[in-house]
Amino acid sequence: MKKSFSRVLILLLVMMLIFTGCGGSDTTPTEGEGQSEEVAEERTFAIVYPIVHPFFEPVTEEAQKYADSIGVELLTYAPDKPDARQQVEILENLIAMKVDGIAVVPTDSETIAPIVNKAIDEGIRVIAFESDIPKSNRAGFQGTDNFKAGLALGEEIAKRLDGQGKLIVATGLPTQLSLNQRLDGMKEALEAYPDVEILDIQSGQGDPTITMNVIESMIQAYPDFDVFSGIDATGGPMAVAVWKAKGWTKDDKMIITFDNVPENVQGVKDGIITSLISQKQWLWGEQLIKDLTTLCDGGSVPNYVDTGNVVIDINNVDTYMEE
Repeated sequence: MKKSFSRVLILLLVMMLIFTGCGGSDTTPTEGEGQSEEVAEERTFAIVYPIVHPFFEPVTEEAQKYADSIGVELLTYAPDKPDARQQVEILENLIAMKVDGIAVVPTDSETIAPIVNKAIDEGIRVIAFESDIPKSNRAGFQGTDNFKAGLALGEEIAKRLDGQGKLIVATGLPTQLSLNQRLDGMKEALEAYPDVEILDIQSGQGDPTITMNVIESMIQAYPDFDVFSGIDATGGPMAVAVWKAKGWTKDDKMIITFDNVPENVQGVKDGIITSLISQKQWLWGEQLIKDLTTLCDGGSVPNYVDTGNVVIDINNVDTYMEE
């Protein structure tokens, strides 16, 4: 009876070692001479984007590169349209899969917060990037201070207009916190320039077709505008398409917009876009994997890391990643 109890106790201890923590390491005996070696247990991390978009490609590339180097399996997911319900379904599936860590850009911070907390309650480490989830228990956030980026946009618009002119604006999802912060920052910056007038602000819902229609309708309603500004990554590319169709350049009407997506960068080179305010998303990918690894190892990560922004124009379009 005593021997049987000892065996059960040993079995329970072994099971505790196997299932405690998120994907740590266990000691597996090797054949011969009773020696053992540390064998890393593979971890699985997931990155969840708000939508499939070229803006996030550098994040995936750098994250995958670093994940491969340390033996982490990386999964990436995004809704096929900017829909918080789809993002919730993705997160529910990842919880069911019992992944070790999740990095997420919320489509709607209010909607996503409870499911993030559920994941954390299930022992999954969660961090946010690009757009924060203030009402969640996420471990950390990294990305641009979007209010400051909005201030930079407003100052850039005022500078290019010499403090006087008219502006039309297209934003994206009205539920996305980062976009609202940018918009607030832009408005605050322009308060110092009373001769810069915002004629209209409309939402393209993060959808290219809707965004193009919004831009065209504002151009028709306000033909005397001087600058178009896009708050999300959809605005710039759709404006470039409209400008090309009209045969416009930046000397006709200016585009001062957000994000270094390929269409925007090429628009700067082609003389269609005057300037861009870009996040530094090429810095995020590796750090996301490092932060999730640190959390799984029992460490902590900063509550908030501001990775800054950069203004891109014809003078630095080929070198801005070095700034």
